[in-house]
Amino acid sequence: MFIIRKLFKLMLLPVVFVLFFIKWLLSTSLKLTESIVGLLTIIVGAGIVYYLVCKRWSDVFLMSLIFAAIMVVLLAVITIQDWCDVLIEKIGAL
Repeated sequence: MFIIRKLFKLMLLPVVFVLFFIKWLLSTSLKLTESIVGLLTIIVGAGIVYYLVCKRWSDVFLMSLIFAAIMVVLLAVITIQDWCDVLIEKIGAL
């Protein structure tokens, strides 16, 4: 059983490498674009407030969709990073 587990772990080594690369790529891209995404979020939030004051409801809706899309993308990146961490730990625990 010990030999089979070690052999299985050796076979999963490329998977660990790919998971590590994906996690590294996502974290690096998030670090490089965090100021741009933050500025975009502030601009969209200010646009929502402006369009609410001007009572331009269609523009409020569009800006809200843009804001929601930004948040969904950020949530997806963090979720994928967490999945990569969990899978790497599970493969390491074999």
